[in-house]
Amino acid sequence: MTDDSRSLARSRWASSAPGWHRHAERQRAMTMPVSIWMVEAIRPQPGHTILELAAGTGDTGFLAAELIEPGGTLICSDLVPEMLTAAQQRAEALGIRNVRFRQIDAETAIDQPTASVDGVLCRWGYMLMTDPGTALRETRRILRPGGRVALAAWAAPQDNMWSRLPAATAIRRGLAERPDPDAPGQFAWAPEGRCAAALEDAGFGDVEVDDVAFTLEYASFDEWWQVTLDLSFSFREIVGPLDAAARDGLREEIRAGAEPFRREDGGYAFPARTWVAAAFG
Repeated sequence: MTDDSRSLARSRWASSAPGWHRHAERQRAMTMPVSIWMVEAIRPQPGHTILELAAGTGDTGFLAAELIEPGGTLICSDLVPEMLTAAQQRAEALGIRNVRFRQIDAETAIDQPTASVDGVLCRWGYMLMTDPGTALRETRRILRPGGRVALAAWAAPQDNMWSRLPAATAIRRGLAERPDPDAPGQFAWAPEGRCAAALEDAGFGDVEVDDVAFTLEYASFDEWWQVTLDLSFSFREIVGPLDAAARDGLREEIRAGAEPFRREDGGYAFPARTWVAAAFG
C-alpha cells in the first residue's frame, strides 16, 4: 500500500467512526452469531491475553474479555484512533476493565513481542488489507505455542444483498465502477477456499473453516438507507455528490430491488452469510 492509499484508507475509516459508534449496539446484536463462533474458536481461558485486530467498536473482543477474567487482558486495536475512541467509550459504558487500547497497522508490523498472546481475533479485517499475508504472518509470530487465530470474511455477494444491492444498483446506473475482484474489499475472500489458503500460506495449521448465516433487520427502508450511509464510506462517496433527482432515482431503484426482503410490517430482513475460520499458530 502506498503512503497515499494508506492515508486515504485511514481518512475513510475515520469518517465512518461516528456512524459505527452510533449503530454499535444494533450491529453487535445482529452479528452476535459470528462473534460467538470466533470467540469459542480461540478457546479463551482465565489469565489469557487476547488481541483483537481491526476491532472497530470492539464487539468481538469485548465478548472474550469476560471469559479471560480473572487475570486476563484484552488488547483492542484498530488502524485509526477514531475507532479506538469509539471502542473505549463503549468499553466504559459496558463496564469492561481488563482491556487496553492500541493503534496497530497489522499490514506493516504488529507491535507485540513474539509468542506473547494466547489468541487473536479479526472479524472482517484481513480481507480489507492490501497485504494480508504480512498481517497473518505477524499474527502467527505473536501467538504463543498452542495459540489460535479466528477470523471472519464475507461470503458471496449474492448471499449478502444488504450490501451488494446498493453497490450493484449504483454500478448499473453508471455512478460507480465495478470493483477489481483481485483488490482488497468486502468480498475479496468470498471464493470458497480463500480463507483456508491464506491461513495455510502464512504457516498456520489445523485450519477449520465454516460459514455462519444470520439476518440483518431494519424497521424501514429509510433506516436501512441511513445505516448504509453511516457505515459505508464507499456508498457515501457515491451518494454525496448527487443532485436531488439523481439521489432520489438511486433510492427508488434500490427500494424496488429490496422488495423481496420487505416484511409485511414494512420492515426489511436481509439474509447475511460469512465465512469463519480458525487455526493454530
